[in-house]
Amino acid sequence: MLKHIGTVLLGLGLLVFSSTTDAKQEERVPSSRYMGGPAELVTAPNGAITNSEALQKLPGIMYLKPTTQKVAEGVWCIGGYSVANTSVIEAEDGLIVYDTGDNDEEARHIRAAIEKISDKPIKVIIYSHSHYALGAGALVDNPEDVMVIGHPTLNDTVQANLRGGGAPSVYGEIGPVLTARAVVQMNNFLPEEGPDARLGGVIPFGLPTSHLPATVTPEHGETMDVLGIKMQFFTKYISDDHNLTVWIPEKGIVLNNFFWPGTPNLYTLRGGVYRDPRTWRDGLAMMRDLQPTILLNTHARAVVGKEEVLKRLNGYMDKITLTFDQTLRGILGGRGPDEISHEIYYPPHLNEILENAEVYGESAHFPAAVYQYAIGWFDNDVTKLFKIHPKEEARRMVALMGGRDNVISAAKKALEQKEYAWAAQVIQYAYRLDPMDKDVRQLKADILRKLGQLTTGSIPRAFLLSEARALEGDVTIPRLIPPAPENIAGSPTTFVDFFRVRIDPKKSQDTDQVLEFVFTDAGKPAVGLHVRRGIAEYIPVPADYYREADFVVKLDSGTWATLYLSSLDLGEAIDSKAVELEKGKKDELIKVFEMFDRFQPAKNVTVPALDNMSHMVR
Repeated sequence: MLKHIGTVLLGLGLLVFSSTTDAKQEERVPSSRYMGGPAELVTAPNGAITNSEALQKLPGIMYLKPTTQKVAEGVWCIGGYSVANTSVIEAEDGLIVYDTGDNDEEARHIRAAIEKISDKPIKVIIYSHSHYALGAGALVDNPEDVMVIGHPTLNDTVQANLRGGGAPSVYGEIGPVLTARAVVQMNNFLPEEGPDARLGGVIPFGLPTSHLPATVTPEHGETMDVLGIKMQFFTKYISDDHNLTVWIPEKGIVLNNFFWPGTPNLYTLRGGVYRDPRTWRDGLAMMRDLQPTILLNTHARAVVGKEEVLKRLNGYMDKITLTFDQTLRGILGGRGPDEISHEIYYPPHLNEILENAEVYGESAHFPAAVYQYAIGWFDNDVTKLFKIHPKEEARRMVALMGGRDNVISAAKKALEQKEYAWAAQVIQYAYRLDPMDKDVRQLKADILRKLGQLTTGSIPRAFLLSEARALEGDVTIPRLIPPAPENIAGSPTTFVDFFRVRIDPKKSQDTDQVLEFVFTDAGKPAVGLHVRRGIAEYIPVPADYYREADFVVKLDSGTWATLYLSSLDLGEAIDSKAVELEKGKKDELIKVFEMFDRFQPAKNVTVPALDNMSHMVR
């Protein structure tokens, strides 16, 4: 009986949703600008060829040049010196500053701008979140005289970012890959001038910083007197990080990191932790319900006027809600992520909200992230359950299309017809079979460049144009960027754990050996790895492990960093006494180490220093 009822209900559900979506499929899938749809290309002052929409909308939502905007008596928003704005509030005994820039250089410019508007000292620093908390020390003369307020998680997050293995990720082991992708996202492989020139600024990685840890970490809803001004702090909701939102009732001001200059980046192409649209939406709703008259934002221009703030917050929040809810509606209607991303409809009135412009990320890339988080990769298309290897698929597809020349011809025809998205899919088959084919590389570069020029989002533009330049040999994009040696040395046991994922199961399938690492640095515990027939199990406490070590190596954290990065040969390290082998034979240990992948950073790659990159990427 229950089975029968369930079948009937399921059948009714499928009828309802399929009748809603299938009937309107043609209406909801218009020709996009990537397939010959309307779009206007213009040339920016630096020579960049780009979609006119991006150039038109950016000045209205971001401070593109150094700017100090007075939004109320004793309240200013300073922008254009950093990716983030700095808000300044004047109290009777000093200044309150919200956000401090990415580094000391930015902070010094911000400080000079502050000194032009007030001669009062900075007495309070408030961090919106962990990304822009590194210039505080350069803003003040004596940190001991300053109250520093931050989210309860801020201090730990900043330190974790500075010590991490790369850009923040769900799994620290793959941080080097996300670091490399983040460098692409942030325009580091695009020139300053010319058709491929960057439109967004390059975050200056590796510059000196001076983070001041938070000394006060309020809880959600807590009210405090700050230099005679009543402030309420909210910590519950998240955008791209744990945020500290501040409400100043007497001034009607909300300071926040939820309202961005561009549609909320619910997924970023570099990868990263899942961003739940609901908590971003709810953070905006919380601010709206306070009914502020002034909105001071970490990235976007200040918004002034109660009605205008209400309109902007509702419109911005509604685009998040629509993207999320329509993705779930698509799932209920039997759609997969590829279909949903093309079929979500945005009513025209949402375009009236300037900040909904897709100038950073593009909404087409968000539904797949929600889908995979909610359901996983399987979109109910059973033909995908046992797909052949991509290279084998390419071989067969190229043969099916009549060979390499026919594939090139089809891609060129699509390019001529402005069907760039299709052209990219077609040429990829030939490229996968022979990535060094000069004709294929150039054609692929031409196609990607067209896509990059048409996109309004700075993130997809950076990826597309960087890849085009790499195909033409102008830049070399690394597959991964390993962590800095000092980061590894600072937490050697973490990177022994990370080392385990580099084991080659073919090379190690007949090996069963336990390695113990004894670090000579004060306070560093011994840890181990059990190389066991294809895997390497991390051993946090070798003394408690069920079997004794076959090899015991004694070394300091700096030596481990060089071994981890493959910049030092183990045999040489043993011969030079940098590594002391207390148990086991040298030749056998070297054989075990050779079962792990070595880092082989791309040669001739020129990118700025990346020591402090992980905290900066939005």
